[in-house]
Amino acid sequence: MSNARTTLLGQDASEGALLTVGSAALLLVATVGVFLVAPALALPTFVLFGLTTVVSWVRHQAETARLLTLVATVSTVLTVTFITVYLFASAFPAVGEHGLGLFLIPVVDGNVRWFFWLDAVLPSGETYWNPLSGAYSLIPTIWATVIVTTISAFVAGPLGLFGALFISEVASDGVREVVKPAVEVLAGIPSIVYGFIGFQVLNGFIQTSFLDDGASFLIAGLVVGLMALPTVVSVAEDALSSVPRSMKDGSVAMGATQWQTMKSISIPAAFSGISAGLILGLGRAIGETMAVAAIMAAGVGLSNPLFDVFDAGATLTSLIATNYGSASESTIDVLFVAGVILFVIVAGMSVLSQFIERRMKEKLRGQA
Repeated sequence: MSNARTTLLGQDASEGALLTVGSAALLLVATVGVFLVAPALALPTFVLFGLTTVVSWVRHQAETARLLTLVATVSTVLTVTFITVYLFASAFPAVGEHGLGLFLIPVVDGNVRWFFWLDAVLPSGETYWNPLSGAYSLIPTIWATVIVTTISAFVAGPLGLFGALFISEVASDGVREVVKPAVEVLAGIPSIVYGFIGFQVLNGFIQTSFLDDGASFLIAGLVVGLMALPTVVSVAEDALSSVPRSMKDGSVAMGATQWQTMKSISIPAAFSGISAGLILGLGRAIGETMAVAAIMAAGVGLSNPLFDVFDAGATLTSLIATNYGSASESTIDVLFVAGVILFVIVAGMSVLSQFIERRMKEKLRGQA
């Protein structure tokens, strides 16, 4: 009881805080319970919780703020947990029914397509995506996602890093005040607008310059890379700006040029933030739906050859977007598997970024 009170109110709770803040906490729990049992009655309970919280805020602001931060933290954790559990639970029936058939390698003209030697261990078949016949191979969409994300990384990574270096290290204060907000405004443009403009502008150029049909992984990767660019620039610039000025001044005092200072001091010191920006940018690239769906057709097929960036096909996200509306129950389960794959990829990228950050900190401290 004492530990619960300390967690809820802190060590130095004011007199009467337990009654007021405790009432707000109980009403919040009651609101959640009523919402699960009788949703129609949840609104009056929530309004009562809001009024109690306002009274508690006026009388015991510190304790109420502690309660609200605790609620926000617990809600975030529970939301992520529920989404994760629901996602995996919804995907489980498809995994149990189709098994490795979800990763079936296509057969073209009687020959099994080579796919990084996985064709030796994975099943193969001529029909790999046909909901009517129960064929649901996600290999083509996984590979399409890899191609688009790789192209976008080559766009957003270098441009984002050099853009962040320019804003934080080279540009004057006046230029910085104009350029940085302008870059951040790009993040507010709807993805469907990016996709439409990218298709209209780049499609004709690709057709003319490369004698190609137009809509392709290349266009999608370029557009998605530009969409990820504001995130990379913004986060990387904040990381570079947080590098202590004394470190840069010391490098200049030793006779280093501005580029040498950026290369040897600023970038290593801010590497964790730069990598975080790149990871966030790639996370948006992987999860982008509407721009990719607007540029490329929804057809599912493995590019031939595998590294043909002028081919086209559905990515994991566009597959979900273009199929869930008219999908049968079994197809919905497979789309949840696609969601799980996206979840695992993004989670893996997050773990990788944390590993890189930890290794970089050890290197800067001289431990490795």
